[in-house]
Amino acid sequence: MKYENLKEFIVTTKSSKSTIYRFYRKNEDLFIETKLKNNKRMFPCDHARYFDSEIMHDENKLLRQQNSSMKNLINCLMDRKSLPSMLWAFDWSFFYTVAYKAERNKISCFKQMNGLYEHLNDKYGSSTAIRLFFSTEAFDNRKGYHNHFVLHIANKKLHVEVMEEIRTYFSYDRVEAAPYDKYQAGLFYSAKGGLVGEDWDILGNNLKQDGIDYANKGN
Repeated sequence: MKYENLKEFIVTTKSSKSTIYRFYRKNEDLFIETKLKNNKRMFPCDHARYFDSEIMHDENKLLRQQNSSMKNLINCLMDRKSLPSMLWAFDWSFFYTVAYKAERNKISCFKQMNGLYEHLNDKYGSSTAIRLFFSTEAFDNRKGYHNHFVLHIANKKLHVEVMEEIRTYFSYDRVEAAPYDKYQAGLFYSAKGGLVGEDWDILGNNLKQDGIDYANKGN
């Protein structure tokens, strides 16, 4: 089997470094076929055939997500009494996605998010206000569910430590995090499937002071 280094493979596939590594994170069976040579990752030339469809799939999925986010943004802003519209006015620190290694159902995901909040509150609740809004949705390409959540940590000095704590908490899972940008409508994306039953919750140690009196009463 013929191999190329990363620079050569980027030219062959006409893909970015991030696209290539994202592809292999999602396709671990193919990543096994790569190898290290002189401490550099080498990629089978034969794998180039996967990238045209991969890029097209990712671009179409991103477009669908953007359209869905924009639709929800407009709908929620029109309904100023909706929970997402109300929450949009608050400060948030991070936007997270947690893709679990295990095949979790909705109830399991609900427990994972509540467990994370309790863990953070136990460790940092005496030092900062914490607010967490999460939603649960199905995977597109496999069975099971994953979570999106937005998190507010009022004490900015704790941001780096809290991010590392979350990464450790989900050490067996794939975690993606980014600073929260309200103009990218991440909060509305989290609620795009609707707020139903165990699909979501809003948690925090300062909710009354925030003026949030909104309990998840299930179905």
